[in-house]
Amino acid sequence: MTEVAFSLEWERLGNEGADAGLVTERARVFGGWLVRVGTSPAAMALTFVPDGQGRWDGEDFGEDDYEEEDEEYEEEEDEDADEEDEADEDEDEEEEEDA
Repeated sequence: MTEVAFSLEWERLGNEGADAGLVTERARVFGGWLVRVGTSPAAMALTFVPDGQGRWDGEDFGEDDYEEEDEEYEEEEDEDADEEDEADEDEDEEEEEDA
């Protein structure tokens, strides 16, 4: 099989304060980025960085860029906790009625 589904476009990223032989690259994929780091093509670590909105500009990937999502996540957690509390109360009432 000689055909490929698609080709990854790897972008090289800078490594300030790191060993000169260390290479960091990223490739855009569905839902985020593949990031690889290593000293040679045969010895590279690979990870996925979620970024569904494509916010990572290659320079900054700090908390300031994601404050909105953090607030939404906290609200969802609060709603989930409230629903769990209500479910626990309903179970307690059912157990009391059965006794």
